[in-house]
Amino acid sequence: MANYSFNEDITDGERGESIVRRDLESRGAIFISDNKDFRYDLSMILPNKKEVKFEIKTDVFITPEKDTRNMFIEYECRGKASGIAVTKAEFFVTYFANLNEIWYISTNKLINILKNNDIRTTKFSGDAGSNTKGYLLPRYKFKDCFKVRITKEKW
Repeated sequence: MANYSFNEDITDGERGESIVRRDLESRGAIFISDNKDFRYDLSMILPNKKEVKFEIKTDVFITPEKDTRNMFIEYECRGKASGIAVTKAEFFVTYFANLNEIWYISTNKLINILKNNDIRTTKFSGDAGSNTKGYLLPRYKFKDCFKVRITKEKW
């Protein structure tokens, strides 16, 4: 997100979730449900008949001109564990709206990358007063660990 406004971020996030859902459906996945708490965002049945939960983050700040080449991965907000630290999803997805890219990775693989590499962290990100903390993953350094899909859907 990038609005630094919780309500706008929720709207953008739900729009991003819809785009990721359609991408998964275009590959044969079947929608089961969405979820509005910390555990996961979407539950889908994949073509192999396995139910899988997805945590989806939407980044509307990065544009081709302002690409930091980083992926922000939140782990704390308002003094509480959040994001990657609490999700129950099997997959962690970042949708870069202005780049038309969807980056998929298993949550366990992402956690291992964060634990086993010297990844820079930030403090005081997000909404004013939220004290959001997160990792700045240099995404191209780890691109081979992700399944990156280009979406034709325009933001």
